Amino acid sequence: LSSSCTVQVKLELGHRAQLRKKVTSEGFTHDWMVFVRGPETGNIQHFVERVVFRLHESFPKPKRVCKEPPYKVEESGYAGFLMPIECKATPIADITTSHLMSFHSVLLS
Repeated sequence: LSSSCTVQVKLELGHRAQLRKKVTSEGFTHDWMVFVRGPETGNIQHFVERVVFRLHESFPKPKRVCKEPPYKVEESGYAGFLMPIECKATPIADITTSHLMSFHSVLLS
């Protein structure tokens, strides 16, 4: 007999960017962080084997792998870009998504 079990794990994917007080010699205007985590205080480490962040090719070592929390990358830059992010889950199926890195604020009224 085979039995199956469904597990639902909620992931929060996002980023933060902060304008630097002084532009770096490389021309970087922002410090930023991109992350994958559980909502609020949710612990996802039992479900996530690793998270792969694929930064723009202009970054040194653009493939960044996090095998334990915190699943995040912190860098400096000057422009937004589309960042593919892979979550290798075990024993659940893999999750692949993309995240748009944007330094523009949006105000909703």
